[in-house]
Order: sequence, then structure tokens, then C-alpha cells
Amino acid sequence: MNKRKATQLLVEFTVDLSSLLLANLISFFICTAIKKIPTITKQSVWIYLISLVLSFCVIFFGFSVSLDLSVRSRTREFLAVLRNCLLTYMTLSVALVLTRSDLINGRYMFLISLTLFIVFSGINRYFSKRLLIRHFTNSGFVNLVGVITVGYRAFDFVSNLQQDWTRHIKGVAVIDAEYQNGKYFFPGSSGSGGTKVAAKSSAVEYVSTVPVVANMSNVVDWVRREPLDEVYINVPYEYENEIAGLAEEIESMGVIVHINLPALEKLVENSEFDNVECTMVAGYPTATLTAARQLPLSAVILKRLVDIIGGLLGSLISLPIILIVAVPLLIESPGPLIFKQPRVGKNGRVFNIYKLRSMYVDAEERKKELLAANEMNGFMFKMDNDPRITKVGRFIRRTSIDELPQFWNVLKGDMSLVGTRPPTLDEFSKYESHHKRRLSMRPGITGMWQVSGRSEIKNFEDVVKLDCEYIDNWSAWLDIKIIFKTIGVVLRGIGAK
Repeated sequence: MNKRKATQLLVEFTVDLSSLLLANLISFFICTAIKKIPTITKQSVWIYLISLVLSFCVIFFGFSVSLDLSVRSRTREFLAVLRNCLLTYMTLSVALVLTRSDLINGRYMFLISLTLFIVFSGINRYFSKRLLIRHFTNSGFVNLVGVITVGYRAFDFVSNLQQDWTRHIKGVAVIDAEYQNGKYFFPGSSGSGGTKVAAKSSAVEYVSTVPVVANMSNVVDWVRREPLDEVYINVPYEYENEIAGLAEEIESMGVIVHINLPALEKLVENSEFDNVECTMVAGYPTATLTAARQLPLSAVILKRLVDIIGGLLGSLISLPIILIVAVPLLIESPGPLIFKQPRVGKNGRVFNIYKLRSMYVDAEERKKELLAANEMNGFMFKMDNDPRITKVGRFIRRTSIDELPQFWNVLKGDMSLVGTRPPTLDEFSKYESHHKRRLSMRPGITGMWQVSGRSEIKNFEDVVKLDCEYIDNWSAWLDIKIIFKTIGVVLRGIGAK
């Protein structure tokens, strides 16, 4: 985690936790004064405090906003505060019930502290954010940065780098500049996007408020004497030989060096994605390109933990329902109760999906005869009044009861509660390259497609678009919203046929 994200997380954690503790302390005194607090023991107080802090930590680290606080809108900040506060107290309620705390009856303290928590957290975040951005660059925590680049890249690169409030740029070394009479002259050229830089006849003292301090002849001396934590080198391919030795010498000073990879620039420029990570692999510098952002380990663990809990609860709830519908289902169509079918999961892994059998036993053989009636434009098969579906099958499909055995797939790790729809082997064999991206996350029992009127979506490309939207914008909060939408869709019988 970089310094900006770490600092942002630490400040928000401190601000929110202090707001929570202060809100509970004030509410305790208020309820004591108006005699609206139950009789409690010292042990109950400790249980309450531990439950409170643990609930806060679970929600904070599970739902923290990764977006840079300097670009968050007030509305987004308030919604994040409101969401975290409500989820913290929902989690606290469950903890108090499980621990049989005396304070579960302290509804006045509960409501007052929740209200104060929302108010304090919102106000504290507002002021701490502005204080942090305004004063961080003057503190001892800021990273002191030097930039080495060429004239036509200097303005855009420095301006973008200045947006990171945890870095203070001390100076810019323009390696293709000429030094005459105590001034630096940039070569006449057009910058990226047609941006004009200074002509050779004009001296340039500053690049976006940052002083120009060196060129190729004295850049090493400048880095050696200047207090710097990091140096960013951004130059085109033709300077490769000069920069290799320069980067090595700066590294030997103990300064962190960030250097662009000119060979990758065209590749990234032509790609619709910009997720690139460079690491050493088997002794070689390697660039990793990915269409989707990589989830942090904490998010992966949280999602899997929720899947395990949800899979267990879902299996327990599903068992009596499955036993009830099994009788009429087997009477109408003798054969296996559970339908097992190979499906394609994360990144092409094949697994067996489990469903209650809603079709006649010979359904797969009869599918070939019905392909001409396919109502889906693309690599999925769907048709109204499918003759292969039994009468009981139509009921369990309309109510989504046929999906209940998939909780076992979730427990096994083949699927997630929320994800993308896993295709059949036949569907997958027809995929084009961009279609496979929808399989870059573990498939789910429900997902964006299922809660967006799945029976009304006739174009497979729209399904891919929804799945990729889910992958690109994944968060624990998005999963919760989809789960609640799924419950509403199932209860109202929307989208299932």
C-alpha cells in the first residue's frame, strides 16, 4: 500500500473510531441523566465495548472507500459515512444478541449514539480531509520528489504528479534543455496532445510551479545534494542508454527510482485498460497487464468468508424446501432429483453445477431440436414455453427454488453468492476473446444480470456488459445491494421463467 492510501486509511480509521467512542460516551451520560439506561454490570460494559470496536473494524476494513479523499464529493462522503455507521450498528446489534448483553435493552442509548456517530463522523471527516490535504505537504510525512524528464513531457507529467498530495516535488531536471547564462532553454517541440512547450529562444524557470533545476550535465549532482526520497524518470525510448546508467547511479544513493517503460507506452495507449504492475519475476523485470483491478487480499478473504457463512445458512434453509418439492417433482418426472451439469467457472475452470431437476430426463438430447427457437441473440439458450420443462419445474424455476442446491457449490468454492452466470461447455466453446473476461471472477448464484430483468435481456453482449460492470466496480457493498435486490426479485417473481 502506498503512502497516500496508508495515510488516508489511518486518518479515516482514527477519525471514525474516535467519533464512535465519543458518541457512545455522550449518549451514556445523556441516558444516565434521563434515567433511560438499563442496569448493567462491569462485565456487560466490557462486552459492549469489545463488540462495538470489533463491529466497527469489520465494517471499516470491509467497506472502506479506496477513492482518493481529495476528489470525493460531499455527497459521496456523506453516503459513505451513513453506510458505515448503519452497518456498524447492525453488526453491533447481532453481536449484542449473540452475547446476551444487558445493553441490548438500551434502545435510547443505541439510537442516540448512532445519531451522534453519524454527525460526529461526518463533521470530523469534513475538517480532517481539508486539514490533511492543506498541511500534509508541509509536514515531515511528505515524500520529497524529484522529476527527470524531457521538455515536451514535463508540463503534463508534473501536473499529474502534483495531484498526489503525499508528494512534494522539489524540482524538475529537463535532460534535453540547454543551459545558457544561468537559464534553461527547452527545445522547440509540440507536447503530447498538441500541447506547446517553450520555444528554444525562451527560458523556462518553472514547470507547473516547480522550478527547473538541472539538465543532463548536472542532474546527478542535483540528486546527490538535494533531500529526495524518490525520483521519477519519464523519458522516451531514444534516451534508453543514458537513463540506464543514470537510474543505477541514483539507486546507489539509496533513493527510490520510478522509471517509465517506453516499450509499454504504445501498448498501454492502444489498450482500453490501464492496469499495469511491474515486478521482478525469476530475475527479470516483468510488466503485468490486467483488464480488471486486482482485489486486495483482505477483500478476497472477506468475500470468501461471507460465501462460507451464506452457503451454510442457505444450505440449512434450503434442505426442508427441497424435501417438500421433491415429492411432486419426482412423481411427475421420475429420475434423479438433482441435475448435475459441467459449467465453466473462474478463468475457464470446469466444475459441476447442482440444480433441482426442472426438466424431463432427456432434456439435453432434445435441446438440439429446439436451437432454432432460441430467443437469445448470442451464446446462451433461452426460450419461452420450453417443452422440456415439467409443470413442477416451471414453478420451481419461477420461484428460483431450482437454484437452491447451488449453495453447495458456494461451500465447495466453485461459486460465490454473487458473481457472473457460469456458461455451459457448449456456450463457452463459441466465446470470442472479450467474452472470456466475464469469467475473471468466480461465478455466482446471483449477479447483475439476474437482478436486471434477465428474461427481458435478449442480447448476450448486454449480459457480458453487465458482468464486466460488476467485475470493474466490485465492492462488498455492491454484493449486499445485489443480494437484497435478488430477494426482492425472487419474492415478486420478476425475471424468472
